[in-house]
Amino acid sequence: MRIEAQVSSSRRTKSLLTLLTVAGVFSACGATCQRQMLMNPFAAAGPAAPQVLAEGATREQIIAAVNQNSSRVRSITATGATISVPDTLGLPLLSGNIAAERPGRFRLTAGTAVTGQEIDLGSNDELFWLCMRRNQPPALYFCRHSQFATSNIRQMMPVEPSWLLAAIGIVDLDPASVFDGPLPHNDGTVELRSWLPSANGTLQRVTKIDARRAWVVGQYVYDQSGRTLLASAEAETHRYYPLEQVSLPELVSIRLPPANMALRINLGTVQINQLGPEQASLWVMPRDGYQLIDLGNAVPGAPLPGSPNSQPAPIGGLPPAVPNSPASTYQITPVSAPNNAGRAAPSSAEIGPLPRYGQKTPATQPAIRRF
Repeated sequence: MRIEAQVSSSRRTKSLLTLLTVAGVFSACGATCQRQMLMNPFAAAGPAAPQVLAEGATREQIIAAVNQNSSRVRSITATGATISVPDTLGLPLLSGNIAAERPGRFRLTAGTAVTGQEIDLGSNDELFWLCMRRNQPPALYFCRHSQFATSNIRQMMPVEPSWLLAAIGIVDLDPASVFDGPLPHNDGTVELRSWLPSANGTLQRVTKIDARRAWVVGQYVYDQSGRTLLASAEAETHRYYPLEQVSLPELVSIRLPPANMALRINLGTVQINQLGPEQASLWVMPRDGYQLIDLGNAVPGAPLPGSPNSQPAPIGGLPPAVPNSPASTYQITPVSAPNNAGRAAPSSAEIGPLPRYGQKTPATQPAIRRF
């Protein structure tokens, strides 16, 4: 009986996550729709990213180069991003918009021209939510960040939603948390191993970095023992933005093994630091027309969402605002502060030239801080 219950619970978890693939949308959209959503193979690749790491750069220099790249990014927006599932031969299933803003705000809305919006995934300062139109009945699942550690939602989302910002390129490394590396690989990358604070305790993070351009090409989050993979994000391609002097992923594969979930997101060309106060509605959870299900009250061992015994919260029954969940004490200081409008990105002249970490500085130039 215990084995049967475990199998049943696993099936319910997989059933909920399978909705993310929106298999019905794939069949409704058809092959013609899929071909129209494919990437243009003749699109311009953009300018080449500069080399910012010299051969043999130290651990501290590699961390500084990664953090410098991320420090220039306050927010990211991508319109017309496509989401596909690996077991469908990489064909895009959904087209949508993605927005992310420090420190932990995220919004993804996606659907098709035929069926309309199918998914709304978001996170603000208080809570995160997931709305799936094809769930029967249509429902909006939410959980406060402060309740994440004790919630049953960890079976489906083993890492905090704020990790999605790192998955799409806003990667911050705390020098004090790195305990191993750089470990060189034959493919021109180096590996750093670090501790990652989380609501569930300290996790292990493996970060794979391009040894010349400081691109973060792979991120792998393990449990504290380092044996069980909880989440991964692999950037297959990057794009360099010369105005902001920032490199960001274009094509990202995200996996959550405990939930049997895998997604491939094509961000395409993104807009950097274009979000202002007038876009505050992006971070507001939708409520109208949906059954609200509070995952924060689903303690470990309780029925998962979608099972007959799960209890939805009443409409309008959201909890009051609560303090944000604890974060790392390591602070990233942007290279230049945002202007009052919160829109225009600083020019290359305002940012200053990119240093090459590990390269000796000529005597005629101001010395770069040595690590």
